[in-house]
Amino acid sequence: MLNAIDTCRHLWNDALAHRKDRWQNGRKSTSYNHQQWIFTHERRANPELGAVHSQVAQDVLRRLDKAFQRFFKHQAEHPRFKRFTTSGSLTYPQCYNGSVRPDVLRRRLYISKIGNVKVVFHRPLPKDALLKTCAVIREPCGEWYASLVYEDIMPLQDIVAHHVTSPVGVDLGLKFLIVTSDGIEVPPPRFLRKAEKRLKHLQSDLSRKRTASKNQLKARRRVASLHVKVARQRADLNHKLSADLVKGHDLIGFEDLQVKNMVRNRRLSKSIHDAGWGQLVRFTEYKAVSKGKLVVKVDRRYSTQECFHCGTLNKISLGVREFVCIGCGSVLHRDHNASRIVLKRAIAKVGQDMPELTPVETRPLLVRTTGGASKVEEAGTTRAHDALEAHSLSP
Repeated sequence: MLNAIDTCRHLWNDALAHRKDRWQNGRKSTSYNHQQWIFTHERRANPELGAVHSQVAQDVLRRLDKAFQRFFKHQAEHPRFKRFTTSGSLTYPQCYNGSVRPDVLRRRLYISKIGNVKVVFHRPLPKDALLKTCAVIREPCGEWYASLVYEDIMPLQDIVAHHVTSPVGVDLGLKFLIVTSDGIEVPPPRFLRKAEKRLKHLQSDLSRKRTASKNQLKARRRVASLHVKVARQRADLNHKLSADLVKGHDLIGFEDLQVKNMVRNRRLSKSIHDAGWGQLVRFTEYKAVSKGKLVVKVDRRYSTQECFHCGTLNKISLGVREFVCIGCGSVLHRDHNASRIVLKRAIAKVGQDMPELTPVETRPLLVRTTGGASKVEEAGTTRAHDALEAHSLSP
């Protein structure tokens, strides 16, 4: 299996060099079909390429073509040559033709051009589902995994047509990992921060090893094993949190955070990556689909500054965690207020509430109270009599 991964690496490098040579010498672009035609003829003469399943090699060329497409769209960097490392993968895109056959009773997995491999199935396989793809992955820590993708038919459920009975808004943050609109606070575990002391020692030990030696390989695996442990701890927590959210609520609202832009802040980038917000949202989304629940992403703007009771925009710095609304005088905890704003916008998005009010600084803003509505001349400031009227009414 290791030889197959190394052959795929050589194929990637040769195909990338072919594209670069054609462009540098004759300014000619190379398509996937062109390289596929060349590979068909080379496979007959090269025994190493013949030892790899044809669709696995085609998938390598297809991934290279997708990498160039993302590069031309300015979504990724230029594809680079791959060197031999302790990690790698190969994919069988069409397993329904018999190229991959799992055997649960014998605990074997038949892989074409490789043979039967001993495996441990960590969950029961679906009986009536169709096996689509199989990805064999070698982790940097030396462990091997096979990811089987099945096509299962699930009944469609009209979630929006039914009335939402238990909605919840979730505010993602660093002070607390999540704060829900019903008052639940989950402190951040900071798995990477806790493992930094041990990781620093292992990295220092790795830097002292001789290059390309067995001791360097062992030290690199120890570093990779610690990173795998941290990733598994984070994934385990996110699985439990997402399962609790889906189990107790039929509508879950999240902020539509742009994590790629947020990690540009060098002071907060490590903490943001360690929190794993995107992973938590992805886990919640696929669990909600299987359980017939709904996950909604709402606009993140002004979620921590807009008052939940009256809708007034309070211009305060990020360091202020608790503030008094200048519109209605309510004492607001920033994270709890943000979770309720997320809940209000999520309910409005599915069409079961009044349209949400977005504070805008360039035009008047309506402040909602139970007794009526007062006008705001400028975002964050109210007229004197309207402020007194809003303060006298209970929100």
